[in-house]
Amino acid sequence: MKLLEFIYTKSDGSKSDRAVIELVQPSKYVEGIDVTQMSEAEFAEFTQKFGELKQAQHNQTMYLLEQFDLKHNYRRFIPEQMQILSTDYV
Repeated sequence: MKLLEFIYTKSDGSKSDRAVIELVQPSKYVEGIDVTQMSEAEFAEFTQKFGELKQAQHNQTMYLLEQFDLKHNYRRFIPEQMQILSTDYV
């Protein structure tokens, strides 16, 4: 996991120290699994199984977040407003 520590400046000018486990990196690209070549039947089977897998992971993640009282701690930060950034892998 990638841990980012930085000082964040909000649009109102206030600053705060932050420590964040990065889940999504800033990007100008759309990334995903290309399913163009799949038949409709394969696509239907894949999406069903992939959806079940993602739902199970989501349920487990939400359970873990609740255990550590982090359920409402998801945040988005604008990279240009981050200063003194350090990165560690934990």
